[in-house]
Amino acid sequence: MRLFLAALTTIIYTAPLPAAHASENNTVFCTKLGELAGRSMAARLQGKPLADLLQVKFDPAVHEIFQTVILDAYSRPLVEGENAWVRNMSDFRNAVEEKCLSSLQK
Repeated sequence: MRLFLAALTTIIYTAPLPAAHASENNTVFCTKLGELAGRSMAARLQGKPLADLLQVKFDPAVHEIFQTVILDAYSRPLVEGENAWVRNMSDFRNAVEEKCLSSLQK
């Protein structure tokens, strides 16, 4: 769990601020947000408590969006069946990245 939180914190603090560099770093920011989404879903699939993820300290500039992604990962219905683990993670990650890119390009 500590390793997961450390990795999550590294992603969070290396992601650029969305407002400060949006025009040149949309893809980079959205990729980092997608990584957070994938890790959040992985934590859910591993049975990690939501409260543990919500305790991670975020940069104030991205706190709200990161909290929203984590909460969304825990509220989504899970896909079952063959390759369910990969499908849940990749589907959620891709959805978050697509929504991020769409919203920043407006």
